Amino acid sequence: MECSKLIEDALKNGDISTSLYQGSTNKELITDLQRILFELGFSKELKWDKYQADGDYGKATSSAVASFADKNKYTSNGTKVTKRMAKLILQRHDFLPDMYVLWSIYKSDFRTKKYFSKGSPMSISAIQVFLNELGYEDQLKFSKSGADGLYGDNTRNAVIAYANDNGIQSDGDLLTRPLVNLLIKHINQFYGKNWSDLASNNLPGGGSPLVLYQGSRFRGTPCRSDKKFVPMLEKINAYAEQAEVFIYVTSSFRTTTNVQGAIVQPTSRSNHLAGHAIDMNIVYNNGRHADSEYLAKYPSVALPVKSFIKSIIDDPILRWGGAFRVKDVVHIDDHLNGDASAWDKRYKAMQGAVQLGK
Repeated sequence: MECSKLIEDALKNGDISTSLYQGSTNKELITDLQRILFELGFSKELKWDKYQADGDYGKATSSAVASFADKNKYTSNGTKVTKRMAKLILQRHDFLPDMYVLWSIYKSDFRTKKYFSKGSPMSISAIQVFLNELGYEDQLKFSKSGADGLYGDNTRNAVIAYANDNGIQSDGDLLTRPLVNLLIKHINQFYGKNWSDLASNNLPGGGSPLVLYQGSRFRGTPCRSDKKFVPMLEKINAYAEQAEVFIYVTSSFRTTTNVQGAIVQPTSRSNHLAGHAIDMNIVYNNGRHADSEYLAKYPSVALPVKSFIKSIIDDPILRWGGAFRVKDVVHIDDHLNGDASAWDKRYKAMQGAVQLGK
């Protein structure tokens, strides 16, 4: 089962509050909600050690939903999940990869000077995402540039404004311990007490197959993948270079929180769950975004976008979702799930690496 995917689909199909409420019998959807809330840090409220993700929307789940609502300034007693709350829960879940990157900065050694401008596109993007969430979209000019991973005057101005508003002196570039501590303090205001428990597992390290890919043409949310998918990402990056476009990643490797430590076979073999797929927008012509609505018009799209998509289509291994029977025009993968045995192996390796205690 793909964490957050069921709730995403349910939101498209009607009033989600008729399925997510205390006493509901929709065990599958409730299990998905519980797994997301666990990753958001509400394991204590869920009484996770006792119940895990059991599909029962009882007092523990209501407590976790209410706690999430309180953290995010949403009025709810937790007995049901409205459409608006479900969207907010998914948004916080989508932000987690960026929050893990910021957590890694927080845990790093500050005895030598660190600078925003010398950070990776991924770390800059993570800071841009969070400052936008905190209300600095005007300084960032976020509606135009998004989280582009580029350190320039807009990002500098946003950092200075954020620091000044919180009583910290900053030139907008030097990454100081007080400034990083402040960022983590504000992240903690949105997430449960245990949100960072999974952070180290969800970042590269040790013998983990998980990598954070940072191609020259990649922007957006951190691109997390299986190390065996990196050659495909390099090809995607090269095609983007040739077409003079950027890849704005919206989703890559996705987690599915295991019940009682078991790597459970999901209902469908999504390549996202094995770290062999990305969802993306294409950025072209000095910042214009080709999203799902625009990409659905292919081949009647701008030449750079058309050139890039054609390269993916013509590639002997890569697949573009717009060519699927059920179209998913922002999706690119390597058809790993065409070989069930190979997919199962990579799925178990990836999910086993990121789960708590693995």
